[in-house]
Amino acid sequence: MAKSFRSPGKVIRRLKLMPQVARNVQNWPSFMYHYALGLVPRKAYRFRNGVLLKIQHATEHVPIMGIFLRSEYGTPPGNATIVDLGANIGAFSVYAGKVARNTRVFAYEPFDRAYHVMRQNVALNELADSISCFNYAVAGTAVVRELFVSGTDFFFPTLVAPARPQKMVSQQVRCITLAEIIDENRLDHVDLLKMDVEGGEYDILYQTPYHYFSRIREIRMEYHNLDQKEQNLSGLRLFLTSQGYTITHERATSGSNGLLWASR
Repeated sequence: MAKSFRSPGKVIRRLKLMPQVARNVQNWPSFMYHYALGLVPRKAYRFRNGVLLKIQHATEHVPIMGIFLRSEYGTPPGNATIVDLGANIGAFSVYAGKVARNTRVFAYEPFDRAYHVMRQNVALNELADSISCFNYAVAGTAVVRELFVSGTDFFFPTLVAPARPQKMVSQQVRCITLAEIIDENRLDHVDLLKMDVEGGEYDILYQTPYHYFSRIREIRMEYHNLDQKEQNLSGLRLFLTSQGYTITHERATSGSNGLLWASR
């Protein structure tokens, strides 16, 4: 973890979240200590809703904060089929499997380290019967691609190649398309498509055949403004409405990315 992560200003900002953490996390002193200092606990975090989550890298606090404390993807629907793209350590998938009744989750994560932690978290919460884990990247075409693990403008691994040559770490990953996910899992409908794919959302959505969207009832996603043409919030809004969706929630979280929900 970089020294700047533990700068006094950043540590103080994290400590200000203590009341919110205490309301959601049972072993909140451990969470605050490790989160504030960018450390990894030996034991799993225990949430007040019954979820248990292990992490193996300090950055994995980030999806936990977004899902459990800021509710960026909302409450998972019950009696539902959920597809989780960019599942990371399985925070949203486990949350859905634990608190939503009769829910089936198909979770896709390309980065090996995060995928293995997700598998552990599914087992820890005894959810193997309701959550299926896949070590695939999701893209517009089913090919082998480079997943850039570091050295990009994204916080987490991405398929989007950096515009400027710089020091980076990458690994080859197998890709699957959204259409193949629906077909191979024999999904006649998807109640919720959750997406957190670090800039890959445009490639995935724009190359999915039109008729598949009639099976997807709601999309909750993180978006990234990549260019001035179609790979930005305006282009995404236009595309989703052209597929029959209504934008139900929109919030910028920084100058370059934010959250978007759409339903039909």
